[in-house]
Amino acid sequence: MNPEFRQRVFTPVMLPLTALGAILAFAFGLSRVLLAVPEAISTITAIAVALYVLLVASMVAARPRISSRALGVGLVLGFAGVIGAGAVAASAGMRELHEEEAAAAGEGEGEAAAEVPEGALVWTAEGSSLEYSDVPATATAGEVQVAMVNDSGLLHNVTFEGVNGDQPVAEAAAGETDVGSATLEAGTVAYYCSVPGHREAGMEGELEVG
Repeated sequence: MNPEFRQRVFTPVMLPLTALGAILAFAFGLSRVLLAVPEAISTITAIAVALYVLLVASMVAARPRISSRALGVGLVLGFAGVIGAGAVAASAGMRELHEEEAAAAGEGEGEAAAEVPEGALVWTAEGSSLEYSDVPATATAGEVQVAMVNDSGLLHNVTFEGVNGDQPVAEAAAGETDVGSATLEAGTVAYYCSVPGHREAGMEGELEVG
């Protein structure tokens, strides 16, 4: 190859392309590693790689006359380690990215179902209709547990007229369940959802307490 062509054309073109290829290979190898190991380990691995890069950079800054051989050895070792680990990780395959979220969601659903105590008075809301889909008809006088199971897309609650200062006994956001307690006296007790506009739309009723 003509020395002048190599100096003026080949080297200025190939050097950036080679560096870009090395960076892409490094990033790909690192991403394979991070996607293959558990989430907690991937965080530690990413921090360790960042610290290694900072260490090499600080050594270069502290010793401007560091030999190209020593610098090359450090870079090659790190590069080769990541590429090798990436190749192994790629052959092992990616971890299930959403398995932790799915497990957490399953646990959350189990907890939500277990929130309603046995013997509680349960009010249920479903869909977008401003009415309770299921309500108790009777209750025993004294302290009772009240559950608001909200399978709708709106905020709903259970409020007893003249009880608890007309404050909600149980209030649940969309898709959630809330449990509270109240002391009811014998007689007919009116209940309603105190969210503005809900009672007026028909979200109310009466409970016979004996």
